[in-house]
Order: sequence, then structure tokens, then C-alpha cells
Amino acid sequence: MSLGALLFWLAYRGQNFGRIFDAISEVRWGWVAAAVLLSVAAHYSRALRWGLLLEPFGYKPRRGNLFFAVMIMYFANMAIPRSGEVARCGVLAKYERISFSRSLGTVVIERVADVIVFAAVAAVVFATQIDVIGRVLDNNPSVLQYWQSFENHIVLIIMAGVALVGLVFWTLRTAVKRNWFGLGDRLRKAFHNLKDGMLTIAGLKKRWQFVAHSLFINFVYFYTVYLFFNAFPFTENLGLMVALTVFVLGTFGVIVPSPGGIGTWHFIVIEVLALYGVVRDPDGGAYALVSHGMQDLLFAVVGMVAMIVMPFFNNDYQPLMPDETPPDVKEDN
Repeated sequence: MSLGALLFWLAYRGQNFGRIFDAISEVRWGWVAAAVLLSVAAHYSRALRWGLLLEPFGYKPRRGNLFFAVMIMYFANMAIPRSGEVARCGVLAKYERISFSRSLGTVVIERVADVIVFAAVAAVVFATQIDVIGRVLDNNPSVLQYWQSFENHIVLIIMAGVALVGLVFWTLRTAVKRNWFGLGDRLRKAFHNLKDGMLTIAGLKKRWQFVAHSLFINFVYFYTVYLFFNAFPFTENLGLMVALTVFVLGTFGVIVPSPGGIGTWHFIVIEVLALYGVVRDPDGGAYALVSHGMQDLLFAVVGMVAMIVMPFFNNDYQPLMPDETPPDVKEDN
């Protein structure tokens, strides 16, 4: 969390928190509640979509377990970036006895679907709001300098990445080949399950439901930005296209490996809103603080409740396990 605190301080340095809290006092909490409830619907939709990817293997996990696992994912990401995907697969492995590597493979497919939808939305924003993006960079030359510095070292970064991947691949290949401490057998099974999980989309029977969930999830992420606009008198006149722009550019702040986008998301949103006439201090700061803070509060509360409730929710629960006996063995019996 120290990284998140540093990034948050950088985003808000120089701002007057007294004025920000005065601006927050004008919040219309009904709109905030509507945005949070709609967010819960999106997270539940994500859980249902995940269940669709597990169905081809014969798994029928409880919807409650899927939802709790998703909320624990978000909660874990607040502490350690990108740890949530591992955490939610671990939750299903514990309570539903679903192969960790197989469920991780389905998570990869989920992320690919999210990237495809987001890329389509981002293309619309970049095509129509390119002047806004240019002005953000013009107003923050340090961001452009950082990107140029990254470009100057891109060859070294790629070489280091290739070397690291090569080292990991060689180590795993050697471990499998020599079967160190039985590790080879376990890795073969894990890789097989991971591949199965990633290929589950080919055997998905409810593909249109999967597509519908993917569209709904991303629509809600965008529309909650607009609902939060209505919660403040200084953003209530901003339209859907502005909300879409804030959603797309703000997402890049979440992609950066910071805990839950803390600091990076705030910085981008404050800068983008400023280009549409919202005063950075205190209005932009207040909007970013409330909208991001309410989402984090949701993740923290529901995530902690999920970890407490799940052992009781699954007391004496016996998950339905698929019959994975090979066909030739069945015939022999």
C-alpha cells in the first residue's frame, strides 16, 4: 500500500483538502448509491460469465462462490496489483475443488474478451477525442518525457523480457524432462489444465450469453462514470461522451501496476475533467476521490465479508465433480 500512498500523494499534491471536503459535502448520495449498486450488478455478471467458461468441464460451482471469489479478487488487487486473479482461482480450488490451473486458463480467456471490448471502445474515443488526449500530454510534459524515456529503452526492455522468458522456459522444460522431485508430473498436469482452460471458449455452448455479459460489464464500468457525474453539481452537465473518455483514459491508470489504480487513476481523471471545464482543485479532486473511494469501499467491505462468510456458506457443501474417467477405461469396466 506504500506505493499507492505515494502515487495518491503525487496526484493530490498542492490541492487543498479542506476545499475538496467542502465540495464533497455537495454530493447527491442517491446517484452514488445507484452507481455502486450498478457496479455490484457488473461484478455479479462477471461471476456468471466465469461460470459459463467452467461449464464445458462439467463444473457447476455455486453462483455465490463465484461472486465471492470475484469480490475477493478485487480486494486482493487493492493490496498487491494483479494478485486478485490468483486469489480468486485459489478460492474456487478450495471451496469448489476446481483445478487451479484450469480455472486460471479460463481467467485468461476472460481477460482477452475484456481487452477486445475495451479496445473497440478505446478506438472510438481516440478517433473522436484525440484533441483531448493531446492536451493532457501538453499539460503534463513529464508524462510525455517518461514515455519517451521508455521508448529509448524499449530494445533493452524487450531483450530482458525475452531473456527472462527463455530462462523460465528452460528451467521448466528441464524440470519436466528430469522430473525433479516429481515436479515434472505436476507441471505436465498443470500445463494441460491451463491449456484446457484457455481452450474452453471453443466448447462454450452459451456463447451469446458470454458476449452479452462481456458487453454489459464494460457498459456498466462506463455508465457508472456518468452516474457519478450526476452526483456533483459541477459535473452534472457533462455528457455521455465525456464519461466514455474518462472511462477509457482512466482505465489506463488502472492498468499501470498500482494498487487498484490508486493515484494514477485519480491523476488522469482530474486532468481529463479539467479539459472539460472542471476545476482541478477542489472539484476534479473531489470527483476522483468520491468515485474511486466508493468503489474501493465496496471492494473492501464485500471482499472482507466474503472471506468471513465463505467458510459458513460452504459448511458441509459437497461440490459436484465432473466424471473425468477416460472413455477407454469406462468401456473396460
